[in-house]
Formats: sequence, structure tokens, C-alpha cells
Amino acid sequence: MESTLVQLIKSYEVYKVGLKGKTTDDTMTDFIMYLNGRLGEMDINETKIGVEGWNNFNRKTLEEIAGSTLGKLGRYVDHYSRKVFPLTALGSIDEFTYLINLMQFESLTKTELIQNNIHPITSGTEVLKRLLKKEFISQVKDEKDKRSVRVKITEKGSSALYASFEKLGMITKIVSAKLMDSELIQLVHLLKKLDEFHLKIFKDSKHIEMEEIVKKYTNSIDERKLSTKNQAQGVSVGLIK
Repeated sequence: MESTLVQLIKSYEVYKVGLKGKTTDDTMTDFIMYLNGRLGEMDINETKIGVEGWNNFNRKTLEEIAGSTLGKLGRYVDHYSRKVFPLTALGSIDEFTYLINLMQFESLTKTELIQNNIHPITSGTEVLKRLLKKEFISQVKDEKDKRSVRVKITEKGSSALYASFEKLGMITKIVSAKLMDSELIQLVHLLKKLDEFHLKIFKDSKHIEMEEIVKKYTNSIDERKLSTKNQAQGVSVGLIK
């Protein structure tokens, strides 16, 4: 049997191939998340899934379960947010994510910031208007492109953001409270994988009809039943209790 070190090296080689030239994810934290995700997939069994007859589920059923459950989780977060945000200077989770995004950059164009938050231009513009009115962000003309306007977070915005962390932490704590650390790491790994997949579609296929998007990005997937291992993986993500 191979030593742990050899297995670790081989796992890192597979991980590096998966990065495909990217350097942003080549960190120890990301590699550990990758390993935990792989181990979580290997450890899944019928008892952990807790669903009788799971081996009769086909991919379409699992996709429907996963989609509806993820949608419900989003609504749960909205429910908690309505209880917490009135306790802060921020008006919504959108204002929070816009300010968090700006904390990572000296400045961004309005379009860049809106796109980073996966918003339509009209919705994103409304968020920016609220942040400007509260003086949480400031704006200046882009020196390189006079048609663009750049925005950056102000000291007032930074103070409001930092002051909100304790209150907003209650949301993230309750959302993941049911999960053990190993399960949370696996969930983050899987969600990040989905996020990267959909971000590429969002950026590259804005003017493509839905039928073409499905054909382009899922052409290797059919309605076949999953193998026992893949069914277990699908149910573990789709059925969140």
C-alpha cells in the first residue's frame, strides 16, 4: 500500500491539473478544502445519506432536489437577514456584499462591481445609489476611460461594515449550525466548484438563449441513472436537512 506521503503528492498533482493554469486557488487552504471534499465523497454511504431507496434516484431527480433545496436555503438566509439587518447601518445583504467586494480593491468601476455581485445593471445601480446616499462609497471619473465611473469604499463605509460583522455573524452561524466541521469544508468545496462553473457561464454566455447554454455546458450529461457512488454524492448535496 502506498505511503500517506505518496498519496498526498499524487492528490496534489491531480489538484494542480484541475486548476488549469490558475494561481489564485493554489493555496494550502484551497488544497485542504479539495482534500476534504474528496474524502467526504469517498466516505458517503447509505446510512449517512439517510434516504431509503436512494439508489433508485436518477440524475434528473437529484438535480431537481438540489435546485429546489438550494432555492429554499436562499430564502432561509433572506428570512434571517430581515431580522438582523435592521440592527445594523446596512440596509440589505446586497449593500454588505458590495462593500465587502470593495474592501478587496482600491476601486472598481460601477459595472465591474455590479457584475462581481451577479446583478442586473438596474438592480446594481439601485444598490450603488443607496450606498452613495449613505456616504458609504465615493465615486470619481475613470482616468483611463472617461465613460466609466469608479467607486471605492469610504471610511464611513468601512466603519459601518466592521460594525456589522458581529450581528451578521449570527446569520452565517445559524445557516451552517447543523454541519460538523468536516461537512462544512466539503460543502464549501462543492459550492465553490458550482460558483466557478456558473460564473464562467455568466461572463461568457450573457447573450445566449437558455437552450444553447444547456446544450453547450451539459452536453456530456444525459438522463442515465447514476452509478452507486455518484448517486450518493448527488444526494449528499441535494438533500440538506
